[in-house]
Amino acid sequence: MRIRQKVLLPLLAMLIVLAGCTSDSSTEDAASEPTVQTNTADDAGGQEITLVEPEEGGSANQYEEYVVQTRLTEMHLFDGKIGMAWGLTRSALRMYLTENNGKNWTPLSPSEQVTFSNVPQYEKEVFFTDTKHGWIVRSAGIADETLVLRTSDGGENWALATLGRTDELPAALYFSDNDRGWLLMSKTSSTAGREDKTLYRTLDGGESWTAIMRTASGTQSSGSGNPLPEIGYLSGMYFESNGSGYATTLELGRPTLYRTKDAGRNWFKSSSFFAGGENPIGSCDAYVSGKPQAYETAAGSWVPVGCKQRDTVQYHGYFTQNNGVAWKHAAFNLPAQESLNLQIAPVFIDPLRGWIPIGSQFYRTTDGGQNWKQLPKSDKLVENMEKYPEIFQVQFITDKVGWILIGKTELRRSLLLQTLDGGITWQVI
Repeated sequence: MRIRQKVLLPLLAMLIVLAGCTSDSSTEDAASEPTVQTNTADDAGGQEITLVEPEEGGSANQYEEYVVQTRLTEMHLFDGKIGMAWGLTRSALRMYLTENNGKNWTPLSPSEQVTFSNVPQYEKEVFFTDTKHGWIVRSAGIADETLVLRTSDGGENWALATLGRTDELPAALYFSDNDRGWLLMSKTSSTAGREDKTLYRTLDGGESWTAIMRTASGTQSSGSGNPLPEIGYLSGMYFESNGSGYATTLELGRPTLYRTKDAGRNWFKSSSFFAGGENPIGSCDAYVSGKPQAYETAAGSWVPVGCKQRDTVQYHGYFTQNNGVAWKHAAFNLPAQESLNLQIAPVFIDPLRGWIPIGSQFYRTTDGGQNWKQLPKSDKLVENMEKYPEIFQVQFITDKVGWILIGKTELRRSLLLQTLDGGITWQVI
């Protein structure tokens, strides 16, 4: 990481410091490495962030500040000012936290000795309940064991737990509080449309994990008489602290949902989700099964379901206020999502208010998706999406504050933008 500028800053309260750094072999293009950048982020072709770290050998309130250019491919918002973003540099996870809308960032990455072959995704291999408590799953793709890293001090220290040697990969990760969490691992079967599934649970914040369910073809854990079926590919899961929850799958090409009342040992197929005949959302070339999305500002959750026709996806929504017991379908009167960003579904902060970008054009609903208003185009977003047309992720945390992460995969470049007025104007962070 090469420093462009260094100054000493007296800070009364420090954020979070990096856990440890060592060099590692390169599997990532050099363009992804944080480098010196003398132009603005708009002109440079990448994300500039200002890092703050303790000055080596300095006093307790002396810190150094420097600017780096880095490639971010995942992000998560905690509130209107606090968020995190991360990516890979030479197989090392680079994870950063901001508490002031991106004005400066502190690193909270685990040691570079823990290498990654792919960028961990939120709610698949990464989960944080708050800025202090977080978990990262490193699969056994480039090592002998699957590791679950955990921090309870905002990344200052990371501890390790292991699932042992396994050829399964992380499919979903969810914590209902700082102690109770679930990790579902899966392995694609030799038979099309099937995958082996193993669900692990922790009751001590990730220090230890116990397999509580396996698919019907495997050896069952005690008390698991009705596991998730081997048929179907899991897309996500959601749990409450009382152990009730649900999981979404694409089963024989059809979106399907299973509920549990006993923390994941036994599962039962929902009759109210994706109900209403053979084609409840119309005739489609294929269906898209989205992952559960909990609301940011209200109780309840929802699941996006897509109708794929050629190179477009038309999204619909299924909403629940009782943790998956009953579902209400909403047909979104929206333009179809375009080919480059088929995976980008709407995001909701409560049962009524939601957003979706179609290219550089944002749409907003205030009535649960029945009607969508086209927002004025942001010149800054249009300008940057001409260079970076791919949308990696979108999140709104309040009625006003949202982030969008855009990029261009072939150039290994990305850019993080923020809105403070509900999606009308956007600025590079």
